Amino acid sequence: MDTKSLRHRSFLRYLLAAIAVVAFTAVTASAARFGTMCQENYQNGWQHTLPYVWERCAYFNNELDDTDTKVFYYSLVGAKPTWENTSDQYYLDNVDLFYGSTHGGAWSTASVWAMYDQNQLAYSSSMRLGDEANRLSIFSTYSCETLKFNDGKLWLRMGPIFRGGLRYATGSYDTFWDGLTTDETGEDYADNLQAGYSIKYSWSDGNSDWWVDNDIAVMATGTNSTNCFSRLDGMTWRNFTTYPRLMDAQIGYYCYRYWSQ
Repeated sequence: MDTKSLRHRSFLRYLLAAIAVVAFTAVTASAARFGTMCQENYQNGWQHTLPYVWERCAYFNNELDDTDTKVFYYSLVGAKPTWENTSDQYYLDNVDLFYGSTHGGAWSTASVWAMYDQNQLAYSSSMRLGDEANRLSIFSTYSCETLKFNDGKLWLRMGPIFRGGLRYATGSYDTFWDGLTTDETGEDYADNLQAGYSIKYSWSDGNSDWWVDNDIAVMATGTNSTNCFSRLDGMTWRNFTTYPRLMDAQIGYYCYRYWSQ
């Protein structure tokens, strides 16, 4: 083989290696951060056991960490401060997307999420997300009633969370069921996000079930009605950073969509 051929092959190997490095770097750089907190059983049985939570959350993690960076996966033992203003900068606000699964509810002035510890709830009125550390953008919880709107108090409950700059929230306006046919809802949600579907579609499709009727809802904020629904309908897991954060007085409107199976 002549010297020219050797040089040619050597250059090709160098070029292929360079392409491989560039491709790997690009994928790594685009990977977003997510964290998960879930709870199946509760101290002294103060809440009913949810037998399929561990599967739901594990499947979500296993799917999304194929393309993105899992920062944490914790139970809700002693977790109340990590959701609220006390320590959220080390947990919820340290990722781009947070996914949780536990009991939820709608109090008169707050949405609430059950912790493992007896009688401990995380209150939306004590939460402000999107203003510290990595700054959370998408807050997704498979929990009942946390986006309840039919009493006219949705903003009263969820406003404190959004005022920190959170871009998007997904949840339920009434009931989310825990059962054998809903154990893959987390995985389906993650798969839709990876495929580039809107967050709205990813959540509604991922949590739709052939056996039980899940009451699905999503929520966002905007400077006005048009801006709000544009954000609500168009935001995806890959483009969410192109939508400016809105904080405090910058928020002029909130909007939501819901599905009843």
